[in-house]
Amino acid sequence: MNDVYSKNQAAHDPGSNASDRLSRVHGAGELHAALLALLLPPGSKRAARAWTIETASSPGREGLREHAASLSGAARLPWFERLLARMARQPIAARQGLLRAMRRIMGARGVVRPIDRLHWLAMRRGLGEVTPLAARAEANVEVTEWLETDVLALAVYTAFLARMVAEDLGDEGAGARWYESVMEYWQPHAEAPPFDAPDAENVFEALARLQTLSWMQRPVVIRSWVAAALKANGGVRFGDAAADALRLTCTLLDTPMPPELERHYIALPADAGP
Repeated sequence: MNDVYSKNQAAHDPGSNASDRLSRVHGAGELHAALLALLLPPGSKRAARAWTIETASSPGREGLREHAASLSGAARLPWFERLLARMARQPIAARQGLLRAMRRIMGARGVVRPIDRLHWLAMRRGLGEVTPLAARAEANVEVTEWLETDVLALAVYTAFLARMVAEDLGDEGAGARWYESVMEYWQPHAEAPPFDAPDAENVFEALARLQTLSWMQRPVVIRSWVAAALKANGGVRFGDAAADALRLTCTLLDTPMPPELERHYIALPADAGP
């Protein structure tokens, strides 16, 4: 185990037993149970019961839910991504079974959280269930030239992220203020609509539009969100909810995390595989 991982784990992840256990999860049944456990809403009895039902026939599931719950916010998504990459190498029946189980667990509470939607989209992408959209060509396009339709899609998706950013701040009006802070950056390119929580269909359409941005444009979008989130939190650090939403969005836009966001998480060692 390398020094970087040991140092980060000691600082961020008191659940070292959980990390040790997850590092040894490779079979389809264990991966199924562990991935679902990593995405359970904390304290939800309905979701926990659904997990028990969905993993009843999964060998090696013992203790995985408790291990997943003991991970810090800095460790949970890195382990989700690691195990998802392992699951992507499993047979298609196992991958599709995981997706069906995930949908049922998402619906067990009767309310689908915004972060659940991001988890679902990231899981589908990581398992190869969706084909990434083609990015626009860079030729003859300046990064500063943004279409009004791009900015309007950005506004919808920013309003979607706002709820998760506000979750860390514990302030009912924080989401709207964060939205306004982000969209102020884009005012020269288009007039942003007033803050309004979008429905799921509009979010998916907006994300699809953002996924067609050029490779040079995507990091600019991410940096505008990251800068505003840090500012909203006093410029010190991210809360877990905001960081997870932004990290998952980086995955969905296929663009690297800014250093300020990457530092929120532990760094796992290279995966040696089965």
